[in-house]
Amino acid sequence: MSRKAVSGDRAERALRELDDPLFADLVVKELRRRSSFTGVAGQVDGTLQAARSRAGDPLRGPAGAPATSRRSVVPCAPRSAALQVPHVCSYEAGEILVRRGVLPDSAPTDALRTFARQGRLIVLRGDRRWVYPRFQLAHFDPRRADDIVAVVNRMLDAGHAPEAATVWWTTPTSSLPGRRPPMELLGQDHAALRELAAAYVIGADL
Repeated sequence: MSRKAVSGDRAERALRELDDPLFADLVVKELRRRSSFTGVAGQVDGTLQAARSRAGDPLRGPAGAPATSRRSVVPCAPRSAALQVPHVCSYEAGEILVRRGVLPDSAPTDALRTFARQGRLIVLRGDRRWVYPRFQLAHFDPRRADDIVAVVNRMLDAGHAPEAATVWWTTPTSSLPGRRPPMELLGQDHAALRELAAAYVIGADL
């Protein structure tokens, strides 16, 4: 592999580590620096600022957003916010599911990776390892085709936007009495949970 290719790979990895706001600032600064892109730098900056200035309630998303725009906004949740949610490593996550009796005691970490690839479980990239938000593990049952955790995670496109899905689950919302987070509906009202997730995905207010 050439030195240029290696350098490019390193740069790409470094960019992936940036939180979304810092990444957006870097993109705009670089566009303004390059004469070929000066004309569109302002337009890109405005688009990125609009995405970052979402309403404080991530369940509702930006006021008045069209149904087709929600997907483009979802990935803007910062990685740092998602990692503040209590989480466990893959080994501990496997142990939790095995103890609950919903996962066989044979290569549980392999099964977890499969669930994450399928978008059924949220997995986040930590500082040194992959981690699983703990709240989902108390209710996830891979044996059920209609498992509520898997259903909602897929609705939120957790396989491609795990940070945004984590923030949605764990942030208090005015759509629930007492401004509770959606995760508190787990084990209580799964129909309401599906309705909240569906409204969020299409950009509707309840």
